[in-house]
Amino acid sequence: MKLKFNILFVLLGIIVLSTSCKKVFDVDHPGGPITPQQEWSNPDFIRGYVTNFYNILPAWNRNEELAGEAFSGGGGANSLNSFLKGTYTSQSGYPDRVWDWGSVRAINNFFANIDKSKSALSTTDYQSLKGQAYFFRAYLYYRMVKVLGGVPIITTVQDPTADINTLLVKRNTSLECFDFIGKQLDSAINLLPTTWGSNDIGRVTKGAAMAVKGEALLLKASPLFCKTPNSTYWTDAYNALQAAKTELDADGYGLYADNTAKTNENMWYDKAGAAKEMVLSVRYHYPEKTNTFQQGQRPLTETSGLAGVCDPTWEMVKSYPMQNGVAISDPASGYDSTQFWKNRDPRFYAAIVYNGVRYDFADITPRVQWIFNAIAGDDAYKATPNYNITGFYCRKEVDTTLGSSVWSHQAFDWPIIRYAEVLLNLAEAANEVQHSAEARGYIIQIRQRAHITAGAGNYGLAALVGTDYRATLDAVMSERAIEFAFEGKRFWDLRRRRMFSVLNNMGTLHAYGPYFNSAVASSQYGIDIAQSNSGIEAQLSNLIVNPPASFDRNAFLKNITNYVYEPIDPSATNKISIPDAYYFGPIDPQYILQNKNLQQNIGWDNGTFNPVIQ
Repeated sequence: MKLKFNILFVLLGIIVLSTSCKKVFDVDHPGGPITPQQEWSNPDFIRGYVTNFYNILPAWNRNEELAGEAFSGGGGANSLNSFLKGTYTSQSGYPDRVWDWGSVRAINNFFANIDKSKSALSTTDYQSLKGQAYFFRAYLYYRMVKVLGGVPIITTVQDPTADINTLLVKRNTSLECFDFIGKQLDSAINLLPTTWGSNDIGRVTKGAAMAVKGEALLLKASPLFCKTPNSTYWTDAYNALQAAKTELDADGYGLYADNTAKTNENMWYDKAGAAKEMVLSVRYHYPEKTNTFQQGQRPLTETSGLAGVCDPTWEMVKSYPMQNGVAISDPASGYDSTQFWKNRDPRFYAAIVYNGVRYDFADITPRVQWIFNAIAGDDAYKATPNYNITGFYCRKEVDTTLGSSVWSHQAFDWPIIRYAEVLLNLAEAANEVQHSAEARGYIIQIRQRAHITAGAGNYGLAALVGTDYRATLDAVMSERAIEFAFEGKRFWDLRRRRMFSVLNNMGTLHAYGPYFNSAVASSQYGIDIAQSNSGIEAQLSNLIVNPPASFDRNAFLKNITNYVYEPIDPSATNKISIPDAYYFGPIDPQYILQNKNLQQNIGWDNGTFNPVIQ
């Protein structure tokens, strides 16, 4: 369906298009400004034009506080996020909401001109450029529909001088949008290469487009859009994800492995090796493109004037199973609540920094992290709060090979889709089409790579996983929560499955604050507590780094620490209460004022548009 759209969006699109292309077309040209004919007859300009579409890909959009994974400080010190408290309004926005008609116009402009350029391009370039454009038009719509449901489908370059009444368009249904996304991805799949040369690493491939198609169909079939289950939609998702896996396997993709016990940690350092797993990612490289997101994630001593933007919650810490793969709530797991850090899933140690753990950085080795006084002052310990709210730091995606003076050089790639997610997407779809045993097999692959103990061959999975629908679904969702912790997946997983009740049932988010037991530290371990804060920590660290004979590190950490279970937000209004209306985001009211034919989503400002398919 080809529609015309609001003139304000058209004009915005022209501005964005000219801005986004500035670097591509900003060249010395003796004849003056480059004409459209010159633009579309120069292969370099055309390739540069398409390269700008990669800005559509999201990066470092983790939403960890909304998922209950960490406190990020978004609502202020010790304050629960307003989304969790259910105090959002339509003016508050919505996580990762996209309303980008400038990029839609830019892509439509490409399709309006590319066939005129066919003679200037090789067949390979012509096909791959069109394939990328189809992919990004699909991906842009996918991002919008994911949050809002149906949006207007526009496939032509709009005329800003047209009758404004022809530009005030209506929203297409969610189903129409998913069908459009699928067709665009099919066109991309038919044109994209399976691999790229060394100069084009990071560009979207056929396998990546197939993985996105599977993910989009998974969303379409999910309880978010289909409150009434639709077996046809689930079968479509399953078939698409099976095809994506087959293609990716043939193209050399797979789970990253390095034959060490720290595979899940090393993946973030081994960029070349991890390329095998990065189906779709945003690439970084120092010094051309770096990421400073982690400035506040690193401990204050290892960064510059910022901390506390990603402190894992106690709820997240508890979610990791044991080394044997069994949940800590199971009496057979071997979990010791007084030494909660012992014998956990290896992915725990790749992501969670707890009090007293060895946590080296390039400029301080060896180094032990102390997080005493996480919540409030303690008379028995003279240190001031360590700029940490929950009692934990997140170490995932932190480049510890960099010192505090060069942390800004961090250049980890941001994974949008890892091969592991293709497997777990497929596991979810397989379970929905009565292939629960197949789903179990994909979970086991992930656990094998994580070095979970095999046990009797079930890697800690409950006995009913692989035979019972509910048990298998719970296992898939739990595995996703651990494997993709702090990668921006958990919030969307809970939303896709309509599982905000998981967050509501928490009551609020909690810290597990470590308080120093100075009496025990002095009497049992000879710590001179009359020293300064740094002097006390140096003595404690020395016992861990240079332990005396028969020293029990775990007992030491247990004995010198009193843990207190406390709400992150101590106010009387800290209750998590996410309403069902929040499953879909609102359109910004200003756009509805500009276009009388745009309906607001149900649940926001008396909206009447229903994003649900059935």
